[in-house]
Amino acid sequence: MRIVCLILIFLLLNPLVLSKELYDNPIEFQPTDSCKLNEFCTKYIDDIDIEKYIKQEIKNDYIVVSLDQCIDTALKNNFDIRIQEHEYLSSKYEYQNALSKFLPILNTTSYITDYSGQILVGGVLRDTFHETAVSVNITGQHLLTEGGKQIFEAKARKYLQRAKKHDWNFNRSQTVYYTTRYYYEMLLAKINIEIYLRNLIERNAQLALAQKLEKSGFGTKFDVIRSKNESAQAKVSLLSSLNDFRLSQARLANVMGIEVGVALMPFEDDIQPLFLVDENLTVDDLFKLAIQNREDLESIRDTIGYQKEIKNVYITEFIPKPMIEYQQQFQGTINHSIRPNYVLAAYMSWQPGENLGIGTITKIKAQKEKIKATNLQLQNQLRNIEQTIVEAHSTSAFNKKEMEINKKRMDYSKESIKLAMLRFNNGKGILLDVIQAQGEMTKARVAYVSSIIKYNISQTQLLFDTGTINEEIIVKNYNP
Repeated sequence: MRIVCLILIFLLLNPLVLSKELYDNPIEFQPTDSCKLNEFCTKYIDDIDIEKYIKQEIKNDYIVVSLDQCIDTALKNNFDIRIQEHEYLSSKYEYQNALSKFLPILNTTSYITDYSGQILVGGVLRDTFHETAVSVNITGQHLLTEGGKQIFEAKARKYLQRAKKHDWNFNRSQTVYYTTRYYYEMLLAKINIEIYLRNLIERNAQLALAQKLEKSGFGTKFDVIRSKNESAQAKVSLLSSLNDFRLSQARLANVMGIEVGVALMPFEDDIQPLFLVDENLTVDDLFKLAIQNREDLESIRDTIGYQKEIKNVYITEFIPKPMIEYQQQFQGTINHSIRPNYVLAAYMSWQPGENLGIGTITKIKAQKEKIKATNLQLQNQLRNIEQTIVEAHSTSAFNKKEMEINKKRMDYSKESIKLAMLRFNNGKGILLDVIQAQGEMTKARVAYVSSIIKYNISQTQLLFDTGTINEEIIVKNYNP
């Protein structure tokens, strides 16, 4: 028997302000004439302003941003980058301070003393004595590297400066990666909100239709219960996507170094896949790139160099310490004359280490253990990088295939809806078939968008893992 469909007219419903009606009640309608099921709420779905809807739900004004703007802001304001920058500048000045110790030490002392009264000279008491003595002493010393200690300290500070610079650069790469990742996660949440909002409108329209068909004798209570369950599930999915959106906003704002409570809005309404890494590169090729380019690996290597030079500094405690000193003095009295004299001296001191050598030996042994630990840290970091490259490479390949399959799945779902609606409108199908077809369409679209986002993130992850990520590469391939 042919089922006559009833056109749905939504009463007193503003299509841009949907939340209360969608959360609380199924959409109300009044029957006026026959129609096709696929004409239900088309006007309201097409008129959705998703950004206005999100603003209404998060109760906050938003700032529309693009990925390149977010990366640019993050590189300027990210707190980790700023911290690493100051640590690098501090290490730079410490290195300059170490170099300054190669310069001689200059010192000057002087005094003026006034003598008056009586003075005993050679057993003779001299009366009415008055004289003013003047002394000016200029001293120059050179420690002659303190037995090599200054050389090793300067080299150690140079390694430390380089390590801090690598840390700074690595943090910039890390910021680009996380900014890109959180931006795409926020975009995914925005697209999912739109998908689930449209899905909720459809589910509530079908619930209202199922209720009307049951009352008219053309439907069953099972259809109504199933429609209520689908409507409830749609509400949960929409709420979950709204929560994901707010969380991703906070993460992105934090990595950008701006107020965490600021509401950000990606200006795109859709997503395109990013092809950032050559598919012909094997895991071994990618790992070789990482060994050459990863700044964190360079930082660990320079840290090992720093620790070795500190060990050499301790060894110099056993070495004699030579020093030369030059003095030029001007001494005399005001009444007679002030004349110069010169002193050139060489000194040598030697101490057999700290605390009879035991203190120095234990410091050297402790430093050797630190070097071994850092070497193990380097090996462990290499293993971790290799693991993440394997995971990202495999995930990227999987996500690409998944993306292609989900695209076909979405096409199949569209065709399934058409057939289900055609059967329903011609009296050969039931409402449940339409509900299931539309539900599968929603799942397929969510899966397709999610697979694109995951693919983009895995491509970005590969760039980060190989140490080749930077702002220019991301922005160049960013085609919103």
